[in-house]
Amino acid sequence: MRLGLWSLTAILAVSSLAFAGPKKRKPTAAPDRPPQYVLLAFDGSKDINFWNESTAFADTVKTDEGRANVRFTYFINPVYYVEHANRKEYVTPGLNRTVSCIGWSEPTNSFRERIQATGRAFKAGHEIGSHANAHCDQAGTDPGDPMYGHPWSEDDWRSEFDQFNKLIFNIFAVNKQKAEPIPFSQSDIVGFRAPKLSVTNGLWPTLKRFGFRYDTSKSASPTYWPQKMSWGGWNFPLAEIKIAGTNRRTFSMDFNWLTYHSGGVTKPGLTEEERLRFKNQMLDSYKYYFKINYFGGRAPIHIGHHFSKWNKGAYWEAMKDFTKFVCNKPEVKCVTYKEYADWLDGLAPQKYEFYRSGQFEKLRDDNTIRNISTPTLANIRLDTGNQAFEAVVDPADQARMKTMGWKPQLQVDFKPVEGTTLTREQLIQMVGPGKTTFVRAALVNKSGQELDWQTYRIDELGTPKELMSSEPIENRALQGEGIDAHTTPE
Repeated sequence: MRLGLWSLTAILAVSSLAFAGPKKRKPTAAPDRPPQYVLLAFDGSKDINFWNESTAFADTVKTDEGRANVRFTYFINPVYYVEHANRKEYVTPGLNRTVSCIGWSEPTNSFRERIQATGRAFKAGHEIGSHANAHCDQAGTDPGDPMYGHPWSEDDWRSEFDQFNKLIFNIFAVNKQKAEPIPFSQSDIVGFRAPKLSVTNGLWPTLKRFGFRYDTSKSASPTYWPQKMSWGGWNFPLAEIKIAGTNRRTFSMDFNWLTYHSGGVTKPGLTEEERLRFKNQMLDSYKYYFKINYFGGRAPIHIGHHFSKWNKGAYWEAMKDFTKFVCNKPEVKCVTYKEYADWLDGLAPQKYEFYRSGQFEKLRDDNTIRNISTPTLANIRLDTGNQAFEAVVDPADQARMKTMGWKPQLQVDFKPVEGTTLTREQLIQMVGPGKTTFVRAALVNKSGQELDWQTYRIDELGTPKELMSSEPIENRALQGEGIDAHTTPE
């Protein structure tokens, strides 16, 4: 009887285990890897409509897995807040006279609306940084710049930073108007991008003196992890990224794309097909830049644009599409540079090194972003000897040209001309003396689509002042943006 009772007890115990179901596992801890930071910024500040449009767009896109709206960093130029009548309030360092390479507040009496738009952006969570004042060449190396031959000393940089604070934070007094509150202060300006990415050694101690925490005036590989510079602040460089479908690279900045696509101007007669091709090429390139970091070492993404909609808005649309595509992904934070600097400064040294060296478990590539090709193209160039312009392909590429159905094409102002050679006299007759013109040698496929090209700009054509660019304009896609980045019409 006792045996039977024991057996019944055992059977019940086993049965209870069977009906209890599988034992619950403890949830696996999330991998210790850094967020993917995406830093979206603008240089400039003149166009009030763009202030409103860009901040309104940011309010429509979530990031940090839905916890916050996307936030931009705006690097502003105070001369855009100074009415022309009051321009003497600014004295250009190194010249000791008033010079602005990008103009002043326009239209007249618009400064108040502009500073109010800037304040609204700050209150919405966006960052306000410094792009210096007048956007001239502080290194003094550009022959076409008023600063040529006047590289800035440390004292010059100090004057520029002092005047930045004066012009922005006393802007109502500068413009002889009754003061209104400005919702941000000098202590909120902690980031700097040099005009034209042009620097001298006097900048670094000046940044330290004025309490800046980071600089964005350099360039680096697309997988570069920020490091602190000798002056104590973070180096947040623009990236040198691959251009989709080519064997070229460009800075991750819209004006550099304009330089690559159409010689630094909106392409005359731009078709909708061309506009979409420009947009999609930028978008594919930005996505690939994101991909190699998101599924790789998690270096931050740096995108820098301007307050302009060149090539019929192709680049602004690409930036918006990129923002919508990446910012709501898991582990992605589209924030300001200051917020990213806060995160870096909050890391223990060992943790920072662990992240920077990529020792963490990588996110598995989900193949939602395609790789971009780097094709082998024929070498197209523009020869300019013997008073003529000729679209030329290297002899070694002739066999492949025939196999692929490629052809050289000569263009004037981005329009094909008959044949591949044009004399200088023919060019003058076609364009007119004293004009500015663009001459391009392009490699085109069977459909007439351009695959690669070299473009030269000629100013004052056919006059004693005639000047042709010393190298293909496309090479400048890996150089700092010039004055034109703020003055080129849309």
